[in-house]
Amino acid sequence: MPFLSRAAEYAVRAMLDVASTDDKGVARTREVAEHQGIPKVFLPKIVQRLVQAGLLRAHKGAAGGITLSRSAGNINLRQIIEAIDGPIALNNCLIIPDECPRLSICPIHEVWVKAQQDLLSSLEGMTLDRLVSRRNELVSQQVVY
Repeated sequence: MPFLSRAAEYAVRAMLDVASTDDKGVARTREVAEHQGIPKVFLPKIVQRLVQAGLLRAHKGAAGGITLSRSAGNINLRQIIEAIDGPIALNNCLIIPDECPRLSICPIHEVWVKAQQDLLSSLEGMTLDRLVSRRNELVSQQVVY
């Protein structure tokens, strides 16, 4: 996929919301959807995939909701995006190099490899706890009239 899907964007926003939850870490999907502007019918599908990927836990019952499966410092953007969209690649030749007949003579392939490494490194280095901190900084800088 050449760009981040809407579902992956929603997943990142939902995970950020859950990581920001003060209520003993339990977030209600309905509230997450409202906070993040995610269609309520769409969020359960996203949550299910995040649970399957081991990033969230779902809790049933009256006190149910969703929680992070591990600390926010141990969940990064790459994990979230790949849970929804699958492997991230800038070009098909990076996923299935054997299918490109030009690979051995392609001067651009090295550029794709380097750009891919840089992108993945950036996504892996950006954890939920860092995003929560940055969001809090941005919110505190907002001027209220």
